[in-house]
Formats: sequence, structure tokens, C-alpha cells
Amino acid sequence: MLKRDSLVPFLIFSVCFLHSCETPKPVSENIPGINADASSPIYTTYAAARERSAFILDEGYEFVFNDDETFPVFTSDTGGEIGFSFATKDSWIYKTGDYVQKPVIHSSFPDEVNFSFSPIGGIEVKSKFLVYSSVSAVLESTFINNTDSTVSFDYIPFIQGNSRLFNGYWLGDGVLRFNHEEFPDTWTVGHKVPFTDSLQNFFKMSVEPDQAGAFSSFSEEASYLPWKVLPGKMPVTEVNGRLYNEGGQRVMTQLPEVRLQAYVDNDTKHLLTESSPVFESLQGALNSDGYFRMELSQLPGAGRAAQYTLTAVDETLGIVAQRTDSIPPARTQFSGSLRPSDIKLPAAPQRFEVIMQEKNRAALSWSKPSDGSQVIIYRKKENDSYYTQFTRPLSTTNLMVQLPTDDIYCFVAVGAGTGGEIGMHTRERNTLSGHSLKQAVVANDWKDDSLKYFKIAAYSKSITLAPGESTSIRVARSVAPLKKKTDWKEAEKLLDKDFTLDMGGRLAYLESMPELSGLSADQQLLYLSGWNMMQQVFYPAEGKSSYPYYVFSREPVWGWGHGGQVFHESLTMLALALQDPELAMNSQRVFKERQYENGYINYRTGGYLDEIIEHEGELTSSAPWYAWINWEVYKITQDKDFLAEMYESSKRFYEFYVSNRDKDGDGLCEWGGHAILESVRDADVAVWDEVGWPANFEAVDLNSMLVMEAKSLEQMAAALGKTDEAARWKADHEQRTRLINATFWDETTGFYYNADKADNDFTFEKTDDLKRMEIIGFLPMWAGIASKEQADKLLDHLTNPDKFWRPYGVPSLAADDPFYNDKGYWNGPVWVEWDYLIQRGLQNYGYDAEAKELVNRVSTSMIYQLKENHNLWEFYSPDEPWAGYHRTYIWAGIVNRMMWDVHK
Repeated sequence: MLKRDSLVPFLIFSVCFLHSCETPKPVSENIPGINADASSPIYTTYAAARERSAFILDEGYEFVFNDDETFPVFTSDTGGEIGFSFATKDSWIYKTGDYVQKPVIHSSFPDEVNFSFSPIGGIEVKSKFLVYSSVSAVLESTFINNTDSTVSFDYIPFIQGNSRLFNGYWLGDGVLRFNHEEFPDTWTVGHKVPFTDSLQNFFKMSVEPDQAGAFSSFSEEASYLPWKVLPGKMPVTEVNGRLYNEGGQRVMTQLPEVRLQAYVDNDTKHLLTESSPVFESLQGALNSDGYFRMELSQLPGAGRAAQYTLTAVDETLGIVAQRTDSIPPARTQFSGSLRPSDIKLPAAPQRFEVIMQEKNRAALSWSKPSDGSQVIIYRKKENDSYYTQFTRPLSTTNLMVQLPTDDIYCFVAVGAGTGGEIGMHTRERNTLSGHSLKQAVVANDWKDDSLKYFKIAAYSKSITLAPGESTSIRVARSVAPLKKKTDWKEAEKLLDKDFTLDMGGRLAYLESMPELSGLSADQQLLYLSGWNMMQQVFYPAEGKSSYPYYVFSREPVWGWGHGGQVFHESLTMLALALQDPELAMNSQRVFKERQYENGYINYRTGGYLDEIIEHEGELTSSAPWYAWINWEVYKITQDKDFLAEMYESSKRFYEFYVSNRDKDGDGLCEWGGHAILESVRDADVAVWDEVGWPANFEAVDLNSMLVMEAKSLEQMAAALGKTDEAARWKADHEQRTRLINATFWDETTGFYYNADKADNDFTFEKTDDLKRMEIIGFLPMWAGIASKEQADKLLDHLTNPDKFWRPYGVPSLAADDPFYNDKGYWNGPVWVEWDYLIQRGLQNYGYDAEAKELVNRVSTSMIYQLKENHNLWEFYSPDEPWAGYHRTYIWAGIVNRMMWDVHK
């Protein structure tokens, strides 16, 4: 447990208060606690405790409370978001910026957050949000009147769709029930990982509501129809790729701020848009990772078309990108990535709206484009795949449309140039009927509409409090597969469960945090955040796994990060073992359980996944960090049973690896299988992209890892009394060390590089084209391979601010390399686990001051992101406060071990 001048005592105090210990004090007395506001560096994503979690259907939530222009909300990736607002006789209070006191977090756990705020003068709200299980969550709010007068207001909790709209709404027995869809990405479907896509919802208050309803919008904004799903169709003529910004990074903005448009052979009478369906996919045209796809065959005449025009805009970044290119013959799928261009498109009309006047009659209106262009209106029915030109170019700003049927119609407007060229379409508008929550609250008009689609389900409860009086209300949300008959007992139980019974577990969790002093206040919150996130990404033993296993990212769910464990992510166990040694050991046992007879361990392993990845007849494994992790975990746990079983497993894996990755038999290994994936550095690598495939090279990183594997096996064998085997491993790593220094070290530049497998020099196709200063050149310090003189030369490069000693950590490629991109992938960003290896290397050679400085730089960047968006990220820029691409990422948790190693 942390010392008195650290974080945990204050956490425990605040937990006691929020769980009703014997002598609670009101929040208004500034009770000690973490007291984290929207600008504090705290991780605010929550998922169910491991014993109440399940992989196949799992709703996690992120607490978003740092936007003054909208309401505090618990948002999930695709399952909707839970929020609340308030109303008095004079106003509707939903914006955080309008609160008298904005939310302050008092305690935060992997599955629960306790916070307080004041939406109305004198009214204090103490709230708890608990993700009780993978299918159920509860929001409890206690309202306290701290004034001398009676106060009345309405409390309005709601659930809002943030992906596909809700449908099938009904109200009965005081419960709102409705359905929604959560479609997985292409990776999940392609890897046959099980999922649940069609769900039913249960949403109930603990008291009888005054009113309830379903609404098509929150505050009169337009609703967007769910995209059409065509999973049974195979791609015919699909153009796909990524949209990049001017700095070369993926655009991660989502719909509707990003829009896509395509047509063929200059036929602008028919348009595909971002709402058009994709074949053989449950995803829409744009993914959350910036990847897009558009099926051109849906357009009339596409089968005869010779070229396509693809356009994208990002309203947030002001990006316009357009590509006109040939359609490759006999290609069902082809790349058409988009980058910003200087093209000048006709301006789009502004404020495009569609308002139903009466049945089958819609009024369309817009403002003239800024460049004076005319406007063309396009229309389609709800289930159509493409838009068709509906009007000639218009100079007016409105249009009355008689609809021929009762179908839902969709409209877009585009600017039209004098030469027949068109611009990007506006955001889609449709004839979906309904009304907004704002209308219901302000006009007290709670219609019980029977909507085909709706965005919000809400309750309203009038509360009147005398001076000093308080009352509590809970709201529970639960989900289940649509086809499953359920009695919703768990959700009902949450409405009256005694949460004070959980107090002991909360305190035990806080006390499990290893003692660490010397941290700043911001680092203390980073430290807490790291433990919470690492615990949170674990699922229980289920499916194929007899042990708990982790995923890279639990919420949000993205397929690549949600399959299971891989060695390089498991470096995080070196941190987690300090807090939860049993969990760290069992996570390593997941690999052992799935190990082949010949010692092979597959690329990724989960409860429902064995990802093999065969490439040219060879199976892909992962970077050999297996024996080292097992030894490091043992050094913390001192569990001899674990050591014995993992020694045998580690030995078999090592023997498999060195037997299959030394194709030329020279004692040095090359990456094998799908070598780019096996090498960890799986995209935007200077040597891979600009020189050659990894299997062509003797690999300095791989062989450094194998030295550390053999050193770990030596230590494991010695600890188990296997003296002869320990001597064998010692001879192995000493011989490999000699070969590494003879092959990879360049005395001229004082650095380690990969070498050409053919003749072991630094030339592959061009003279010295392998002399690229990548982060792998420092791994011989981590593995203890470099001499002191070599380490001194490496230190000179490492601490050179023009190369690696950047403001926020050590980049994966030297900053003076022409391929460097601080926001790329493996060509510049800081990967926290790799910077941990650099730190260990520095400490190996006595460079303790530099190691501490490196930890400070990395933690400063991570703290900045926690303050900005309350998340932990896949990688960080070494040059400015920036992070990408995926959040809630397990290996960011290694920062706790980094801080531990320099502060213990």
C-alpha cells in the first residue's frame, strides 16, 4: 500500500464516505480523496469485474465529463450511452458547462466511479456508476438540498444510441424495453470470433417515473438511419483504404463529420455515400480506425465503368481529398487511399434541413453555397444503396417535396459548378418522424410515440426536497441477446442492492497497490489509472482458456485488439505482477496451456481464438519474450511451482524457435512466419518498407531477445537446481552475444543494425541501406550484450535530441531519418513498452539519471493525454502531446513498472 503522503489513504477515505462508513462528511466540506475534475489525469473507462464478465457479450463504458457543451455521459463503443439531465420551471439543464459545480471524481476502480456535482444552486448530487456485469450497469444518484428553502426539479435519466439507432420500443410495468444492433468489425468476423449482434434492452428506474418516452433526437438534431447490412454478398468492385491528414496520420474522425462520396465514369447522377452498404461486412463504409470501403458495383453502369471518382471531407480538420483512378480489371477489391489534395470543389450548401409538414410532404431548405454555386438535391429510399439526382441545378434555397409512398426517404444536397462538376454532399437528412427530448422537457410533451427507429429512451421524475432533505434514485440498464428469453433478474436486483457490502473488496483492491513514494500528484493518478486499466482488460477463464486472459483493449471493442494475448503485450505482466501476482502467473499459463507438442506457441491466444497465421508454409509465432517474462514474474512472486512448470514450457518454446528461425545455420536467427507480424513492428518500419522483407536479414532485435531468453532459462534452471542445464544456457547466450557483436555492431557509427542474411554486411540492395538508426539498436543494452564502451557510444545517440532524446520519450526511429514521422506507427512514435526496455538497458549500465529522466518524459506525455481525454493509448508522439491510434491499451500499463523501477 502507498505511504501516507501518497494516493491510497485518500482513496480509502473517500471510498468509506461514498460507501456509507460510520462517520461520513458531506462532499461540500472538501473531503480528502482523489478529487479529480475534468482536467485531472485520470483514466475513466469502466468494465465489469472479472468474475462477472464474459467475452461474447460485454458492455463497458467510458465516463465522458470534460465537454462543457454537452452532458456528462457513460458511453459504450456501440451499445449506446447513459446520461442524465435536469429541468426546473425555468430551464433545461443538460450541459456540463451550465452546472453550478462540475463533476468531481472521488474514487475510481476498474468497474466503478464515484463522483459528485451540483447542477442547480444548492442541490448536491452524489453519484455512483457501477458496471456490475458484462450485461448490466447501474447509476445511483443521491440528491441533497443544502439550501434553506424547498427546491423542486425534474431528474431525467436517459439512454442514447451512439451507433445504430434503437428500435422495437415498448413500455410496460415501469420498464422501457427496446432493441439495438452491435455489429462486429471485419477482423472479428473473419477470425470466427463469436459475437452477439442483435440485442434487447431493459432500462428501469428504482422509483415510479412520472413520464417516459422514446425520442428521435436529443435536442432537435437530425437522426441518422442505420446502414444497410449485406453480409452474404461478396465484394465485386470494392475500393478501400485509409483517409490521411496532411501530416500523414490516419484520420480517426467519425461520421458524420467525415463523409465519403463515389461515382463512376463521371456519372454524377448516381452517388454512393458513407451510408451505402458494404458487401461481406457487418461494418459501415467507415471504421473507427480510419479505414473505409465502398462497393462501386452498386452504382448503375459500374460493371462497364473504366474509372471511379472517390471524394472525402473531414469537417473537423477541414480536409478535402479526391481521387480519380482506373478500376483495375478483374479485381474485386483494390486500394484507393486518400490524402488531402488542392482540388477546389464547388462549395456545399449550408444548414440543409428536411422537415415533415404533413404526411407524405416534406419541406427542404438550405443556405446558398459560399461560392455562389447552384444546388442539386439527391434522394433515395431508406433501403436503397445509392442516391439518384432528384432535381436540376437550383438557384433557390427551398423546395417542397411530395413523397410518393410512406417509406422513409433520405436527401442530400451538393454544390454544382458551371461546368457540370459537383462538390461534396451535405450531411444526410431524412423523413424519420418523431420529436426530441428537448421538446418533451421544455414543452412537457412526453408523447409515447411508436417509432420505427429512435435515438433516446428517457424517464422523468419530479423531485421536491425540503431544506437538508435528500433522496436517492437508481437507474439500471441491462442487455441480452435478442433471441434469448430473459427475466432480467440481475437488472432488477441492482435497483435495491446494498453496495456497502462491497466495501471490503474495494479496500483490499486499494491495498493491493504496491507501495511507491516520490511520485508527483499527477503521477499518482497515472499510477492509479495504470492499475485500473490492467485489471480491467482481463476476462475470466472461459471458452478454450482454463485461466483468465487479457485482450489489448476491452472498451472500445476493436477486433484486432480483442482477440486475446500475445507475447509483446504480456510484457505488461512485469507491472501487473507487482499488484496481482496470481493473475500475472495465470496469464502466462494461458500460453503454456495452448502450446504445441513441438514447443510452438501461436501468434495470439484467447478464450475463443488461436491465431496461427501461416505464411509460405511456416507458422507465425511472436517475438520471443516468453522465458524472460516468466522469470521476471517469478522474481516477484517467488512461486516455485510456477517456475518449474514455466521453465519446461519456456525451454520447449526456445528450442522450437531457434530450430526454425536460423535458415542459413549460422547461429543467428531471422524473423519467420509472417515476419512483419512476428517482429512486433508490424507497419511503417524504415527497413521493412524501404529495404526488404524481415526474413532477409539477420535480426539484431530478435537475437537480442534470444540472448535474454537464454539468460532467463539459465537463471530458471539454476533456481531449480538444474546445474547442467544452466551451464548449457550460459554457453548458448555467450556464443550468441559474440555473434551479435561481431555481426551487428558498426564501429564507424557506434550503433547496432540488422545485417544482410546473405553475407552479414549492412548492404542489401544499396550501399549501407541497412544502417537505419531504429530503436532496436538499443536492445543489446537491455539484454546486457554491449560492452561498457559500446554502451557509452549508444548513450551518445540515445541522448542526442536530434535523434532519440525527444521531449516525450524515445521514438522508434531516429528523428533525423527521412522516414521519421512522430505520429506514424513504427517510424517515430513512442511505444511505452519499448521505452521500458530502453530504461532497463540504461539501468543495466548505471545510467540511472538518464533512466529517471526517460520515465519522466514518457509519464509527462501520458499524463497530458489523461488530462485531455482520460485514456491510455497505444502509442504517443515523442515531440508533442499527441496519442494514437487505439485507446484503453494494455501495454500502456507498463508505465507503472517504469515508475516503480526508478522510485522504489
